[in-house]
Amino acid sequence: MFNKKLKEYKEKQVEIEAKMQQYTDADEDFYLTANMILNLAKNTYEIFQISEVSEKRQLLNFLLQNLKLEGKKLNFELKTPFDTVLQASKCSNLAPLSKSLRTVPIILPNSIHQAKERILKK
Repeated sequence: MFNKKLKEYKEKQVEIEAKMQQYTDADEDFYLTANMILNLAKNTYEIFQISEVSEKRQLLNFLLQNLKLEGKKLNFELKTPFDTVLQASKCSNLAPLSKSLRTVPIILPNSIHQAKERILKK
């Protein structure tokens, strides 16, 4: 009886530890993604200015949706989460978060990463 219960508890412990690791990994992924989004939002203009046409198109497709040309005016919506970043940038409560995320390395798609590298070399 004791050995049976001990085995059950050990199995349950292994399951719980696996779930804890999944939550830890998800938390790390969230911070990396949030950092990438904040850095991309912060440097979008500079990245766009030095990018090739194909990279500009890729960046616009990454950031924007529902593009409509009405006469000479281009209307668009920012994709999630960039719309949230724009709204949050108007709130001063986000400043401490963005400062803490600056120390986390960012991971960008290749062509966007290359454009950012060109900015940093200047």
